[in-house]
Amino acid sequence: MGADMTSPRSWFSLKSILGASALLVSACAAALAPAAEAKDKFVFAWPSAINSGVSNLTFGRALGFFDEENLDVEVIVLTGSGVIIPQLLAGTIHTAYASLEPLPISRQPGKPNFPLRFVYNYLPRTIWELAVLDESSIKTMGDLGGKTIGFVSLTSGNIAMTQAMAQASGVNWDTVQKIAVGSGVPAFEALRRKNVDAINLWDTMHVALEMAGTKIRRVPFPAGYDLLSSHGFPVTEELLKTKPDLIARFGRAMSKAAVACEANLEGCITSFWREYPSLKPTSGTDADNLKKEVTIMKPRIANLLAGRTDTNMGAFTDKEWDLLIGALKQGKLIEADAKIPLDTLFTNQLVPEYNRFSRSDVVAKAKAYK
Repeated sequence: MGADMTSPRSWFSLKSILGASALLVSACAAALAPAAEAKDKFVFAWPSAINSGVSNLTFGRALGFFDEENLDVEVIVLTGSGVIIPQLLAGTIHTAYASLEPLPISRQPGKPNFPLRFVYNYLPRTIWELAVLDESSIKTMGDLGGKTIGFVSLTSGNIAMTQAMAQASGVNWDTVQKIAVGSGVPAFEALRRKNVDAINLWDTMHVALEMAGTKIRRVPFPAGYDLLSSHGFPVTEELLKTKPDLIARFGRAMSKAAVACEANLEGCITSFWREYPSLKPTSGTDADNLKKEVTIMKPRIANLLAGRTDTNMGAFTDKEWDLLIGALKQGKLIEADAKIPLDTLFTNQLVPEYNRFSRSDVVAKAKAYK
């Protein structure tokens, strides 16, 4: 006789069979469905402790720009080119926020000649500035003769460019005293106490000094040095050859992020605090802290987009590399007769890809972010 399907035990058995069948069908369907496309890992190195300077990257992540490029971007801290370059060569990172100077220096005879090239001009206007007290007699770079300048360290790459600009303005650099003052409060105090006549720090640092109540002036650069890059993204020649699309997608997302931050700087900073909540100020009101950070970050965003249009995000020019090499020669970091082929230092081959997006769409998305 057949089983009595009205009994509790028989009904439970039927439910078990039907349930198992449903699970089997679901498993088969899942096996036959196309697997979700895994994102491409991209490791980006930052050369100091994480700070609001990465807010454009966090904003790009929050707005989905890296997702659109199918990228999983990891930000790691590697302090200085002495660490970054070996990691690039080892392939443990894809690129970094890096100063330009080490690469042309490495191209001299007898030097390492690193197989790297810059593929993205991240800061088309240098972040480095020369600041003096508002009451100072120093008005131009030509007034630096016999003065004392405070630098972050005496090995800072920007010293060579400062020397070149001073010499181009008629200053005998040998008469200028150089002192390491660090950054932040120690540097600020050195200027306030007039232990130095000028400090050579970066954009956001000088704004922080002003917001702390010190009246300062930026000494203008000589003509021709106003649009001079300070940082870019280097990659290995091997990565450029084998995975140009990977680089292009990262560069395009970073281009979008810079445009987005300009369109909504408050949102840009908010995204940074959301991704790094431990770095959000704990004293004062959110409104006051946001207002303060916007003031600090404005010059950095302006430097990111200086001279940029819909077609040249990420592009370098021969002129800025010529100026840099000339400065390094004057600073005796490159031999005077050394020939440094520019095409071994950078390429603009991916620039069209960096700019292949709608600015209006990016701006609209940025402004909608809360």
